[in-house]
Amino acid sequence: MANTKQTVTDELEQFYNEPVPVTLIKDNWKKKDDLTVTVNGTNYQIKRGVEVMVPRSVALAIERSDKQEIEAEKYIESLKEA
Repeated sequence: MANTKQTVTDELEQFYNEPVPVTLIKDNWKKKDDLTVTVNGTNYQIKRGVEVMVPRSVALAIERSDKQEIEAEKYIESLKEA
């Protein structure tokens, strides 16, 4: 049983460490600087406007952050309408 748990743990670690491509939007106003992402104490500085390879865990953290930002903007807009 312990061997199965270790296998699953290894597979998950391999999944989250697999390099995936990420391209961050670059504009000349709000999103012009590089993005720093910290996952499990490791910092990643990601250049905007070019495709870079990052571990899947970093890409997922960026995706979650973007979703939270969108939800926050929706909430702020709903407050303005009320």
